[in-house]
Amino acid sequence: MPVDCRRSSIVLDAAAMFAGIELSYGPFYTTESVLGEVRDNESRMRLEFAQASGKLVVLSPPREHLELARARAGELGLLGELTGTDLEVLALASYVKSVCGSSTLYTDDRAVQDVALSLGVRVRGIKYAERRRPGRYSYRCRACGHRASAPGECPRCGSPLELEPAR
Repeated sequence: MPVDCRRSSIVLDAAAMFAGIELSYGPFYTTESVLGEVRDNESRMRLEFAQASGKLVVLSPPREHLELARARAGELGLLGELTGTDLEVLALASYVKSVCGSSTLYTDDRAVQDVALSLGVRVRGIKYAERRRPGRYSYRCRACGHRASAPGECPRCGSPLELEPAR
């Protein structure tokens, strides 16, 4: 089933599935990797019913939207904080926005919200309030203060780099 902009432009991440968002109001869109993160039997059964009734549509985002999401996450300094599933959900939200003119991503993940906002995708929190503007981040060594744009070890002293809001 393709995106039906007349009925919905809402994309769900795994947090929406875990929170038990009411799927009967769909259609909602998500990715196969998000479904793979849901493992408990009750939630799996709910998702299967929602899919069978057309209320939950599973789509794979086009490659160009995946590349766009990855690039935007890199610009914000968040690429190291996002999983492959996070990037797929962001790419799907970007794709739905390109088809429908707008989209909304339901997530509580702050890094995902920041990237979504920078892509022009609206965000809605599930258990927590959503962000209004995307933040910028960098990695800093707590030992020597060196700043870097990617996670890992400090090239100066070898201590772990920690994510923090950029100044």
